[in-house]
Formats: sequence, C-alpha cells, structure tokens
Amino acid sequence: MDGKLDLYFALRNQKTIMKDVYYQPPLKASRGLYVDNPDDMTVYLMESSGGLVAGDTNVYNVRLDSGTNVTLHPQAATKVYPAYNGNPSKQQIDIELSEQASLRWKREEVIPFAESEFHSHTKVNMKESSRFYWEEILYPGREKRGERFTFDKCHTQLEVWMEDDCLVYDGLRFEPSKQDVKHFGVMGDFHYIASVWLIDKEIELDEEMWNHSSADHQVSITRLRNSGYLVRFLSNDLPRIKKEMDQLRKEESGT
Repeated sequence: MDGKLDLYFALRNQKTIMKDVYYQPPLKASRGLYVDNPDDMTVYLMESSGGLVAGDTNVYNVRLDSGTNVTLHPQAATKVYPAYNGNPSKQQIDIELSEQASLRWKREEVIPFAESEFHSHTKVNMKESSRFYWEEILYPGREKRGERFTFDKCHTQLEVWMEDDCLVYDGLRFEPSKQDVKHFGVMGDFHYIASVWLIDKEIELDEEMWNHSSADHQVSITRLRNSGYLVRFLSNDLPRIKKEMDQLRKEESGT
C-alpha cells in the first residue's frame, strides 16, 4: 500500500491554520491543535497500517507559508517489515518553508525488522529567515525478539537547502550483511544512533553542555556554518536519548 499526505499551512488573521490537506491511506493527519502555544499549530501524523511492508512507499509533502509555525508529531514509530519479495520499503518527505516559517518535526523513530530493507529521503527547501527542527532515532531492530542489526539494509538521507546553498547532505547507510556495524567508527558497542538538526541562524546553544561521553552514552554537537547545529547521539540508553532530546527542544524553544 502506498500512502500519501499533503499538508499546506497558511496564516489567517495572523494565526497559523491548516489551509489544505490531502491524504491517501494508510497515512492521515489529525486536525490542527494549539497545544502549548496559540501561535504554534500541532498536527499528529498517523499511519493506520501498522508499518511498511516490502514494496510500500509513504510520501509526505509539507508546505508552510510565510510566518507560519507548525509542529508535526508522528504518533508511532515507523516499523519496517521483512522484504521477502525483494522490494524495499520507502519513505519520501518533501518540505517547503517560506520566509519566517518554522517547522518542528518531533521524533521520527525507525525500527527495521529482521530481513527488512528501508530507504528514506527527506528534502527541505527553506529561506534564510525560516527555521527547521528535526529529530530522528534509528533502532537496531526489535530488541525484545533478539533482533539487533539483523535487517538487510537501512539507508536514510537528509538534504537541506537554504536558498541556493546545500547546507546539509547527510546519509546513514547500514548493510549488516556487508559491513561490521559494530566496528569502531560505525556503531561500535552502541545500539542506537539519533540526530537532532536545528537549522536556525538565530539560535545559540551551550556547545560544552552538548559534548559529553560515558561508557554507554555519547553526545556531540557540530556547528553548521552559523546556520544552526547538529546534535548526534550514540547510545545504549534509549530513555536517556529521549530525555535529552526533550531537554534540547526546550532549550531551542526558550521554555
């Protein structure tokens, strides 16, 4: 089953509204909610099939007009089922941010099951005055079933263009059958890799705070040419990753 979700946000009386929405199951969106801030619209993203089966493709198109503020919140992790027919599961996300627009995409969690193949490409076109916040966590598999890096392939790609400048071109490629993912320089002894991208020319973070390391949890921060930051986690402690992501989101929003 191929899912499609198109979301278009605009201003009405200086308030963000969901002006247009089109969906094709299994994808669907909630109505727009003003959860914590009347100037920020939250929309929950739903996937009714329970996951991607071999050959499925989900496509998201998100457009924000000037001055809009939106938070998108997936209701569940993206589960990727085995590719017994040899066809990969795919996800494509295209985002367009106009002047002064702000988009937060909360925790995109990907769980590739044993013998699955997943390809994801996210492309963002934004202005210098717009803001983009993206969270992503890649699981090693269904750990409670003993699946740890037993998927066939998992490729994710994030591409961010600010005007005509390619600010981010970041790909994670795992093929456990062809590479030793536990090798130093890949995953080492860690099970989870997570990323938070904060693309905002005005943001300032405490870089010392977001560089720390312990035996089962490492965090590092990279400045993106005065256009924001990448904070990346390698960890065996999933609750700690999520707690620190929440802390980082609060720091980013100034709350």
